[in-house]
Amino acid sequence: MKVLLLGEFSGLHKNLKEGLEEHGVEVTLAASGDGWKKIGCDISLGSEKSGIVGKIEKIKNILFAIPKLKGFDVVQLISPIIFPKTLGLNRLLIRYIISRNNKVFLVGAGATSANSIIADFTEKEFKYPQLFENIKKSSPEIWSQGTAGRRYNRWLIRQVNGYIPIMYEYAEGFRRHDSSKLCETIPIPINIDKVKPFENRAYGKIVIFHGLNREGVKGTPLIREAMENIQKRYPDEVECVIKGKMALDDYLKYLESVNVVIDQAYSVSAGVNALYNMSMGKVVLGGGDQEFLDEMGVDESPLIPIYPSVKDIEYKLERIIKDKHFLAEHGRRSRKFVEDHHDYRNIAKKYLSAWERY
Repeated sequence: MKVLLLGEFSGLHKNLKEGLEEHGVEVTLAASGDGWKKIGCDISLGSEKSGIVGKIEKIKNILFAIPKLKGFDVVQLISPIIFPKTLGLNRLLIRYIISRNNKVFLVGAGATSANSIIADFTEKEFKYPQLFENIKKSSPEIWSQGTAGRRYNRWLIRQVNGYIPIMYEYAEGFRRHDSSKLCETIPIPINIDKVKPFENRAYGKIVIFHGLNREGVKGTPLIREAMENIQKRYPDEVECVIKGKMALDDYLKYLESVNVVIDQAYSVSAGVNALYNMSMGKVVLGGGDQEFLDEMGVDESPLIPIYPSVKDIEYKLERIIKDKHFLAEHGRRSRKFVEDHHDYRNIAKKYLSAWERY
């Protein structure tokens, strides 16, 4: 079986590729590296250079890649938009790929500005309206909600064999408004063999960390204020760190010294970042709401939900600070949860089953 994974989202396709290869599947990953995360791939669709030189190199890489993007049993798109939209290039190339491969699937992951149904659900029906408000601040014109974006998304969903969401946030909108191509939700794969778990103990100060990445969307202003208040209140017991834009390998190395991670304030589920931290044995705040539990089909998780409130974030942090023994046991539960529900080999089996069924 030959599979083409097209595009990247925080290492989701990288982990899936490694899981599929464990089952003897021949996998090609074509992507741009997901920006500053510098996630490796087999076929480059991007450029690490900036400005006009970077744009030229990106177009060159795409042109050289085109002949290699055909003849697969399954192609999976990480987003409706893989290539530049300029002059209709993305639609032209997606049409080419659909016509020259057997089955094509679309993943529901991120892509608010690219996927019309996700954008509408996030704006009008998601429990935390602050999320879309902050998306609009950084991008007042959401392409997926414009005429061209809606027309393209309607066309694409008719062409693909199935739409596979990775969590509640990307499934619920399709359940409510267009379930014609909706497959079951498949959790995010994590290659747990490559992520070493650490005994979560604070021999000195408890290190509390928040990674910088799209500050408004992640609720960073709320998280920063809560962390500053906690740092002032417990200067001898905690070290609060906010840092970001590190390559994935550097990021995972840095996390080795961290005890508690605040992921984001406007999520109900666990994204890739939260799962990487959980697999290392960290205590993770953000996500784990009831919608997440229902979508995963579990009764509980080690995620500590937080609400978009400075006071709530402070309260959850104080509970951890006052019981340092909580760290080690909770860290073990975090790792176990990822092993049980996000093992890359088991998740790869779920994808193989979905691709065969739809």
